[in-house]
Parts: sequence; structure tokens; C-alpha cells
Amino acid sequence: MPIKEEQTSHRVRSTSHWRCLLGASLLLAASLAATAGAQSLGSAPGYIDYLSLLGTPVASLPPLATYTLFGVAQRTPQLVARYGYVSDMARPLAPPSGGHEAHSLGSFGLTGIMPVGLDGTVALTAGLANQRCAGCSGSAFMASLGGDHRLTTISVDAASATRLVIATNGEIGVGHPATGVTWSADVGLPLALALGPTTGTSIIPFVTPSIAGFVTRDAAGNGSRGAVRLLVGAGVALFNAKSALGASAGFQYVFVDKTELQFGVALSLGGR
Repeated sequence: MPIKEEQTSHRVRSTSHWRCLLGASLLLAASLAATAGAQSLGSAPGYIDYLSLLGTPVASLPPLATYTLFGVAQRTPQLVARYGYVSDMARPLAPPSGGHEAHSLGSFGLTGIMPVGLDGTVALTAGLANQRCAGCSGSAFMASLGGDHRLTTISVDAASATRLVIATNGEIGVGHPATGVTWSADVGLPLALALGPTTGTSIIPFVTPSIAGFVTRDAAGNGSRGAVRLLVGAGVALFNAKSALGASAGFQYVFVDKTELQFGVALSLGGR
């Protein structure tokens, strides 16, 4: 059975590639956690962690909805344009009473996604994070390499073709926030509920809880700082197996006290 042998070989290579990427994310996250324990003692936790993660695609862009979450195989390369917005990054610094100067963040990224086997993808992102406040504005480059792998698809209601998709993902990113050059790593467990037939338009709500770590080097050269934070991303995607166009909207939240949600949208082309 040469066809079956070829499919099996393809799946083995796909799993091997994904394990390499996930392993790298886990190793980097573990090293960032060790760095956090060694270097964040005696420093105020919270805001610097939030600001640093927002300087990389891990937290500044809306969560990525890929074919892996749709429960079908991606056949061709896909390009996704993503935009994320945080209305006030400085809210954690606001005094208990009185006003403060809002400091917003608008982030744009282009993500190229390549299929890896029948149940996974690898994604490369490049973009800009643009901080704005009264009398100030500045853009900083950011980039990341990530991937995901579908673990299983469970039929919830055969009559309505409703199915639950469980996957795993990882991402390694770099950026240049105000805190300094920052490296980040994120490992998550995406869950998606596909509503609608696989041959028509499906509405797919999804949620991705994750753990993200970072190390940032002070721009003034005064050493580095690291920390690990919980994140959650969620959204709704529109998917049609017969169309090369797709769209999603969602949010990302870093678990730091008094921080704002990051809201965003994404438009995609290709994949079929």
C-alpha cells in the first residue's frame, strides 16, 4: 500500500517538526522562568512584565486562528494580516484617584503560515508595535516563530456537524518595547468549537490559555529581567472550506492587575 505508507511517513515528519518547535518553546520558557526567579527578586512585579510582553507578537497581536483549529488540513501557504489595540497601557500606573495620561498601543503584523503535515502549521510573523500618548509616538519592530498541532477532534453533535478541536501551540518572539530588547516564549492549549458543516461556512469560537515567559535587557545596559505570566486569548473565526478568504476577531489578556484587554482583528488569504 504505497499511498498509506507515504501518508504515514508524512505524518511522522509533521509530528517530528512540531515536536522540535514545541520543545524549543518549552526549553526557552523554562529558561525564562529560571531567569525570572534569579533576577526579578527585589523588583516590583507586574507592569514591567506586562509592558515587555506587549512588545512582542505573543501579547500584542490577536490570537491566531489556523486551519489546525478548524479541524481540516491546510493545503497551501496562507497570509494573515493582524491588528491589535490596547486603549491604555499605563492604566496599572494610574493613581487611586484623579486622572492620568493614557498611553495606547496599536500593533500590526503580517503572518505567513505553512502547513506541516495534515494536522499542524508553522507561522512566521513580522510587524510593528506603535505606542502613542500626548506628544509622543514611536514604532518598534517585532517578530516571532510559532506553530501548532491538532491533538484530536471530537464530534459533539453529528446532526449539526458540531465538533470540538483540541490542539497545542508554541511561539518564540522578540521585540523592542520601552523596557529594552525582549525575548518571549509562549506555550498554550487551544480549544475550538466548530459550528456548521465542513463544506460550508462555519462559525468557530476558540480560546487559548497559555503560559508566557520573557527576558528583557535594559536599554541602558543595567542588566536584564525575566518573569512568567499567564495569558488567555479568545475569539471567533469565520471559515469556509471553499473560500480562500477568512476573518477572525478576538482579544488577548495578560494576567497583571489593572491591565487592559487587547482587542484585535485578522484577515487571511490562502490555505486551500
